[in-house]
Amino acid sequence: MSDINKEALYAQFNTREPQADEVIAKYSTTTEIKESLLNFISWLKSSGASLQYADYENQSPFWEIDYNNKTYYLVLNGEDNICIMVKIDFSQKHQAIMLENNLHEIILNNLHPCTRKDGGHCNNCHLPSDVAGVDEVIFGKEIKNLCCGQFVSFVNPNSQVIGGIKKLMEL
Repeated sequence: MSDINKEALYAQFNTREPQADEVIAKYSTTTEIKESLLNFISWLKSSGASLQYADYENQSPFWEIDYNNKTYYLVLNGEDNICIMVKIDFSQKHQAIMLENNLHEIILNNLHPCTRKDGGHCNNCHLPSDVAGVDEVIFGKEIKNLCCGQFVSFVNPNSQVIGGIKKLMEL
């Protein structure tokens, strides 16, 4: 998100640290997605999770979510583009647990390749420019150029996907 768009965001909410639910209500135009995300925020708050607004240079505004001693991210990439980023351990042990919980399809459908080209910036993990995507075997499928930060980005998740994200966060 450009600096001009960030300034417009701050002006709309009259603060440099807007609340996630306010931004979702404003920027998500699809009713189902908006309701799913707002319910997710309510669930987080009722579960004792903390949401801390962050705005680093050259990145989209986001909230760090601390839950069960792990950090997750809610990222505003622009109108109708809000994602939840979950870092996943793809060890065999964790893959087996995710399979037992029927989370494999939701994960496979939301894996993203590294978008870094010629030392550029990866839109998924924000790791340094000298780090590139990796090839992984996940749930028996070979995934080429997977973002090596191993974040799964759930873009505009509906209620079914949100249910899967909650399960992942509980593992």
